[in-house]
Order: sequence, then C-alpha cells, then structure tokens
Amino acid sequence: MARVLPTRKFQILRWSFSLNPGPFNIKEHVCIFVARDIISIQELFYHHSINFGQGYDLAGFLRKYLVHPPSMIWPSNLVIASVYNTLHGSKSEARDRRWIFVIAFLIMFVWQFVPQYMFTWLTSMAILCIIAPYSRIMKILGSGYHGVGILNFALDWNAIGQPRPLYTPWWAQVNYNVGIIISVWIIAPLLYHFNFLEAQRFSFSSTLPLDKYGQKYNQTLIIDKTTGFLNVTAYDNYSPVYLSATFAVNYLYSFISITAVMSHVFLFHGKDIWKRFKSSRDEKRHDIHSKLMSVYPEIPNTWYSTIFFIMLLIAIVLGYTTEVNLPWWGLLMAIRLSIIMVLPIGLNVLAEIICGYVLLDLPIANVYFKCYGFVIMYQCLFLVSDLKLVVGDFMNYWVLRLIISSKRQFLDGTMEDPTGQVSGYHTQVINTASIVWGLIGPARTFGPNSLYHPLLWGFLIGVFVPIPFYLLHRKYPKYRFDLVNVPLICNGLQLIPESYTNFIIMGFLASFASQFYAYRYKNKYNYVISASFDSASQMVSLFIFIFFNGIIQIKFPEWWGNNRESQGERCFAAD
Repeated sequence: MARVLPTRKFQILRWSFSLNPGPFNIKEHVCIFVARDIISIQELFYHHSINFGQGYDLAGFLRKYLVHPPSMIWPSNLVIASVYNTLHGSKSEARDRRWIFVIAFLIMFVWQFVPQYMFTWLTSMAILCIIAPYSRIMKILGSGYHGVGILNFALDWNAIGQPRPLYTPWWAQVNYNVGIIISVWIIAPLLYHFNFLEAQRFSFSSTLPLDKYGQKYNQTLIIDKTTGFLNVTAYDNYSPVYLSATFAVNYLYSFISITAVMSHVFLFHGKDIWKRFKSSRDEKRHDIHSKLMSVYPEIPNTWYSTIFFIMLLIAIVLGYTTEVNLPWWGLLMAIRLSIIMVLPIGLNVLAEIICGYVLLDLPIANVYFKCYGFVIMYQCLFLVSDLKLVVGDFMNYWVLRLIISSKRQFLDGTMEDPTGQVSGYHTQVINTASIVWGLIGPARTFGPNSLYHPLLWGFLIGVFVPIPFYLLHRKYPKYRFDLVNVPLICNGLQLIPESYTNFIIMGFLASFASQFYAYRYKNKYNYVISASFDSASQMVSLFIFIFFNGIIQIKFPEWWGNNRESQGERCFAAD
C-alpha cells in the first residue's frame, strides 16, 4: 500500500493527513495481533457475549505493576517478539532466523496434513486399544480422547504443542507434568478400580452433569417455568446431580489450589512482596525496553476509568432488563473479587462458590457472576500480557466468524467432532457449573449428607501442602525445593476431564528437548521454531476446515488409520 497509494497531504484546519500509511512496520504488526486476540477470546473460549470493558481497563491500572518491571516476564510473548523481530529485522541480523522460520514452517505445514487429514491415528496412537480395541478398561487406560493416555503417543503438533513445550520454563513444565502423572496415571485409575464416588456407575471422563440413570442431566425438568428458579418438588422427584469421578475430584484439586497458592506465596515470597510492590510503583524504569518506550505518551488512567464506568453501567442495566437476574451488588462483588485477586489461582471455582451461596437457585446469574468474577481477571491478565508485548498474523475477521459459526455444535458440546480437532469441554464445564453452583446450589451438592461433601477437605489440605517443601528448602537450600510449586502441580492435577490426554508423553519429550537441552546448548532458534510449528499447524487446520470440510467437501477415504467411528484412535468400547 505504501508503494501504490498517493503521498499527497490534505490540510483541514490545523490538521493534515495522507492516504499513504507509509511502510508497514513491526509496531503496526504487533497492534494487529493484539486487536485480533481481543476480538476472538470472549466468544470462542467462554461462549458468552457479555461486555468485556472491565477486564481491559483494569489492565491499564496494573501497567506499573505487571508491565513496566523487568521481572514481569510473559514467556508466550518471547515467541511472538522473536517472530516479529525476524520478520521486520534488518537483513543482517534476521536473515538466518527468517530462513529457519520458513524451512520449519514448510516442513510442518506439509507434515500436518498426514495426522490431521490422511492418517488421523497419528494424532492419538492408543497402543493399549490396538491390543484390545473393544475393552472398556483398555479404553479408559489408553485412549487420548476418553481415557488417561497411558502409552499414548502423538505425532500431531496440535497435540504435542498443547502444553506450549518450546517456551514454557522447564521448572514450570516439570511441576505441571508431575501433577498430570499423579492425577491422570495414578489417582484416576484408582478411582475407577475402587469405585470411588461411584466411578464405575457413570462415564469415566465426562464434563456433562448426569442424573441417577447415568444420562445427561435435564435441567429444564427442575426449573420453575414462571420464576426461572429451582422447583424443589420437581428436583426431589427427578434426581440429584451426579458428576463423573474425574470431574468431581477436579473440584477437590481446585479447592486445594485456592488455599495452596496463598500458602505458597506467603511462605516463599512473603518477605519480598512489599519490596517488589514498592519497586513496581517506582516511576523510574530500569528495564531497557521500558526506557525505550518511555518516549511515547502513556494512555491516561482517566481513559481506562471512563471505559470501566461505562461498561459497569451497561452491565447493571443488563442485569435488570434481561433474564440474567444478577443484582447490582452481586456484580460489584464479582468485580471486587477480580480486582483483589488478579492472579490465576483458581478464582474460577472461588467465584462459583461465593455466588452459589449468595445467589441461591439462579443458574444464569451464577454463570454471569463467574464471567464477571473470573473472566474479567483473565481478560485483564491477557491484555497486560499484550501490553508487555508492545513494550518488547494477520487473521481475517470473516474467517474467525466462519469457524465459530460452523464449529459451534462441537464448541458448545452438542456434537462430538469425529476428527478430534474440536471439543466442547470448556462450554460443557460452564453449563455443569451453572447447575451445580447456581440452579441446585452448593448446599445440596456439597452439603453434609451429599456424595461430594468430603471434597471440601481440599481447602484445609491446600494450606498445609506447601509447608513441607518450604521447610526442606530452608534446611537444604542447594537442592532447590523452592522450585516445587504446589499451585502449578494442582494445575496439572486438573487436566481431565477438561482436556485430551494424547499430548502427555510427546509433549513432555518436546519440552525436555527444548527447555532442558536446547535452552542450555542451542537456544538461538528455539522461539522461531516454536512459532513456525504453531503457525503451520494452525494454518493446516484452517486450510482443511475451509477447503476440505467447507467449500469443496473432500473427505479422505476411510481406512484403518483414518477411522471416523473412533476419531482415528481405534478405541471402540462404549463409554
């Protein structure tokens, strides 16, 4: 455009402008990336089209604490920054990286057609299901889609790259994978073997709410058609809500993580918190990147405040003029909760617990309280990450809308994607949570006489779990017990049933090769390769979706390695 459009300047009073935008530079490229993320995140991942102003203006207030300090490193942005420096850097400094990016991109682009289109078994190579394809036990143990993924391998980068193995720090990945192994390969099979929480009665790994017959819970049968509240008589005549054992213990892990993160931070970082807080408030910027960016004027806090109050007013109005049933004081409580705890520490479940007791029998209000109490925090951290990136792909909007509309039945869990590329686990979890915490309420689901009451012990357990590692670190500091991060381990514990397990083995091997070996000896091209692999795999998925499953409708012939009935992995036993 800079070469074609006219360069003539037009004068209007004191202002002048030109139709020629000038050369396309790295700053504009990064801004496009940030804008594309903001547009897509709300609907794709949370399936709720509520306003998102509060989260983003809160990010503006946190710039001094989470953006300017050099200690605030966002690992995912290292990959993005590396790509933009490769694309926009001078020829001498970026030539080698550019060639590496192109070569790695082309190799991965060609390869991804094999596991995603022609040989889908490579996405989830369930060895145990090959041994006994109709055994339910083997499916539970070996399936990457419906089981715990023991001896399950993947040669699909969409699966391997799920834990972000090429840029997440090694110590963090070790903690995360320890949690996965404990939960998925040890605790989950034991749950089924000993029939804990009636694991053998219901689906082993499901995010759906279940009734006493093992079928999907029909919440419409217990809702009063007039008030929209719980009909207690209909509830007593129908069924309590049940959860799969893996889903139920996920709440236990969430309860542990809520208190464990507070205990961990207090023990390991309590003495430094105030010093770091005062340092982050210092206007003097010691980070070289922040010093370079200081020549540009900051967006005034008044702008963020204006957006905040406008969005707050709109949210209050919607709470009373629609079927949301979220009162103004409930909205303010949710926002206050996000402001106080702008850290990813399990606030998702904490918001549900608080709303479940405060706003009884209101499932929709519970969902919106969760959105305001958790999604605001998530969006805030998301934009803070983008602000840090600015201090340091083109995605056409119509393509984004096309994916959401065409894949909605898979995203919302109405249908199961036969290719295994899309799951509705996240939205199913939101619906289940609205029933457990909103419609029926925690008093009935986790009350003294309920099946799930013992899970509440997780709050007490979480307080004490970090203490042994703190004492060991004090006594043996050279063994680095301070790297044992209980909240991160809890994050790994919560893998199933909200995610596939086909990435566990290959994802860990990729992280070992990258963050343990390459990081120490050959780290020059690590981030560029990560970006090229991610870009290529996503481009192939988009290409297959548009041209093979959309415009042209070309299905690859079904054969042994591309079985649609089992999503390719050949585990044929019923759930």
